[in-house]
Amino acid sequence: MTGKFSFFKGYLVLILSSVSIGFGVPIGREGPIAKLGGLLSEVFLLISKTQRINLPIYLSAGVSAAIAATFNAPIAGIIFGMDIIIGKINSYIIIPLIVSCATATLISRDLIGDFTAFYVPHLTYDNKYLLYVPIEALFFSLISIILIFSFKKFRFLRVKYRYKWHYVVVVLGFLVGLIILLSPNSKGVGYEFITGIFENHYSTADAFSVMLAKLLGIILSIGSGIFGGLMSPSIFIGAFGGYWLGGEFLQHGIDPRVFALVGSAAMLSGVSKAPLRSSIILTELTHSYQLLLPILVASSITGYILSKLEPGSYFKRSLIQKGIDNEVIDRYLENCNLSKFIENIQALKIDTPLKNIIKKFKNTHVSYLPVVEDGILVGIVSLRDIRKRHFFHRKKLFAKDIMSAKPFFITQEHTKEDIFKGLSILNIGYVPYVTKEKRYIGMLNLNKLIKDMTFAQGVYKIR
Repeated sequence: MTGKFSFFKGYLVLILSSVSIGFGVPIGREGPIAKLGGLLSEVFLLISKTQRINLPIYLSAGVSAAIAATFNAPIAGIIFGMDIIIGKINSYIIIPLIVSCATATLISRDLIGDFTAFYVPHLTYDNKYLLYVPIEALFFSLISIILIFSFKKFRFLRVKYRYKWHYVVVVLGFLVGLIILLSPNSKGVGYEFITGIFENHYSTADAFSVMLAKLLGIILSIGSGIFGGLMSPSIFIGAFGGYWLGGEFLQHGIDPRVFALVGSAAMLSGVSKAPLRSSIILTELTHSYQLLLPILVASSITGYILSKLEPGSYFKRSLIQKGIDNEVIDRYLENCNLSKFIENIQALKIDTPLKNIIKKFKNTHVSYLPVVEDGILVGIVSLRDIRKRHFFHRKKLFAKDIMSAKPFFITQEHTKEDIFKGLSILNIGYVPYVTKEKRYIGMLNLNKLIKDMTFAQGVYKIR
């Protein structure tokens, strides 16, 4: 967020990806549009000579406004900016996002028209639909796993054969062109074909073949290294796959178009691991607010399954927003001994008087003190807990009265997910470090850990 864009590379990627979409490559347009929003934000900062500290706000506003304008969905743009770029919410952040997204959407509606991304009729459902929603969620969890695994495999191959990859790209481009030739409905962004799904222009068998073509096309396209979005392809795959899946239950009197819309949200949630954002985006894109309940259920199940298959995925996104390279953390923690970051900070006992706690805070450099009972960690006292003492109508207070019970801690048998969680969620410098039996050892200095990790990043860069 505090780096500097390469304008030449940025505009080159924008032009090439736009040309690729124009020729029918099955990637999403939100990728180049987000790139354009970021580039224009950087230009604005240079012209206005705004302090670089405001770059995250302007960058988020620019990217969010671009997304909101192209999808005619201001709320989706706002959520996109808060969730993907900023990673937090307060009035200083949300007001610029609202203004930028609302303005961009108004201009887009005036110049292009007030249309949804694709046509969806007014669909209804009853409780029996909800019985099959988990089945659909499981189905798109599997599709999402295939997609993500394929991207990881191609990423490995691009590094391994990086000196010959330009030859591979030619072959992959030929295969994508062949897929488009055999299945024209899988080309481009494909919103017009999604409209055909909701107008019953496809049989369930045709929908399944188109879904497979789109899935293979996006794997080869993004896998080759081309820059593009995954939002639109995910919605496309979810719509056609959901329509096919819903058609299998027609004997139960189910409208497959309901499953098409729910599948779009489920697939988007599986790829992004953001169920709430996916649900809101789909309902706003299609104005199908009456289907929000099954959409939320399917998106939540898919997002949960994908997060379990890739532990720490939610926390990794937060770390990226903080400028911490997840791959570096993975490699770093494989050989890291956390004991060198442990500080011997004496713990409080549960019956330590408040006046002694205050004195201890004054004599230490930390803002958190652990509380133990018979050597077992039972709580933690912070300066905020000290300030809350006025709410207690008692003269004598002890550590057990003001402490936060069941605090977050890291054990000697810690997992990477524990470290991800501590670094991404907590905005504190120290975390209790305990044994498997929760016996207190010391306080883990997270700031020192991050500092050492930062200097280690240069060691792991591929040269």
